[in-house]
Amino acid sequence: MKKNIGSQLSLYPTPVTVIGTMNGNDPTWTLVAHVGIIGHEYVLVSLASAHFINGAIKKNQKLSINIVNESILPQADYCGAVSGVKEDKSNLY
Repeated sequence: MKKNIGSQLSLYPTPVTVIGTMNGNDPTWTLVAHVGIIGHEYVLVSLASAHFINGAIKKNQKLSINIVNESILPQADYCGAVSGVKEDKSNLY
């Protein structure tokens, strides 16, 4: 079903996104399904509190939001399937 929602600050359909931040000297990544535009200057990223990356984001006060295209889909899938606690994901991208 196709529906015209008019001019909105929104991302529909929601793209696959990979969130990144630094974990010490190395980057770490996770797959996120809930990302939205709050306004012209703000975005919303929703992560469950159990995610390993949360502590690094809080410590650094910085993150990157990366929209996934087909060429990096295998790496993005890996980010969502493996915890940063168990695997070093710094060399994926």
